[in-house]
This record gives sequence, structure tokens and C-alpha cells, in this order.
Amino acid sequence: MLTDLYLVRHGQPAHKPAIAYNVPPGPDLTERGRAEAAEAATFLAEKGVTQLLVSPFARAAQTAEVLVERLGLAATFTSVVQEHGPSESFAQVRARIAELLVALDDSAHSRVAIVAHGSPIRAALLELSKDKIDLSQHVYQGGNAAPTCGIWHVQFLDRHTRRFTLVFKPA
Repeated sequence: MLTDLYLVRHGQPAHKPAIAYNVPPGPDLTERGRAEAAEAATFLAEKGVTQLLVSPFARAAQTAEVLVERLGLAATFTSVVQEHGPSESFAQVRARIAELLVALDDSAHSRVAIVAHGSPIRAALLELSKDKIDLSQHVYQGGNAAPTCGIWHVQFLDRHTRRFTLVFKPA
């Protein structure tokens, strides 16, 4: 049963007009993004994470590379947590995230980290809180609910109660 979920936004990407942001593979991380990923890995190292799910987009995969090395976990790549697609509605993103959350709750893993993007992270927070979470104090570049390499911790206190905390922001 899931007890702790860490929602990790990818590190700072290189914005290049010639590379589509929401079409795979998308942009790579900047050097700053790699440094942010190292900070996030240090934070997560003592959290007991046993499963790492990762978006296949380059910026998420490169963030995960750093986490894999530090945490000693294998990454499982899944399009379920990928960036909001160009023809995809937020409702569609939320539906795919909702299915994943049900599967995670039925899995053997109790502490899971997901390396994703702003839209799937927002969808997970809204889904898990049943739309009750107030994200108005958490608006970062691009309207995201987490800064680059920011980490939300969702603690499952019982079957119906969850605690939501933005527990990490890179320096």
C-alpha cells in the first residue's frame, strides 16, 4: 500500500525555439538543471523510495539519471507521466494520472517517486486531494505547481487522509 509519494518536477530545461517543448524528446537539461537534479537526489536519498517512475521526455530522463545513480534504483519509463501533449486536454492528463494512482495504491511499493512535468504533477495533486488542495501559493515559472526539481510529498495517513507538502526547492 502506498504511504509516500514524491512528485519530482524535472530540472531546468534548455529553451530552444527549434525544439518543441511538449513533443518528445523535448529539450535537454541545462547545467543548472543537472545541478538541481543532484540536489533533489541528495534530498530523496534518505526517504526510502523503492520505485522510480519517469517521463520519457529528455529533461525528465536526464533528471532521473542523476536520481538513479544516487538512489541505486532502476527507472521505469512510462508515457503516463509525460508532458501535457499538444492535442491533449488537462482532463485527459488527469485521467491517465488517476489510473496510475489507482495502480500505485494496489502495488507492493509503499514509497514511490515520479519524475514528471508541471501538468501531470498538478493533475496528481488535484486528483489525490479531490480538488481541495489550494495551489494559489505555488505558482512557479510557466504556471507550474512546483519549481524545476521541486518535490511535492504526498503522505497517505489513512485510506482517506493525505498530507500535501512542497518539501524541496533547489537552491
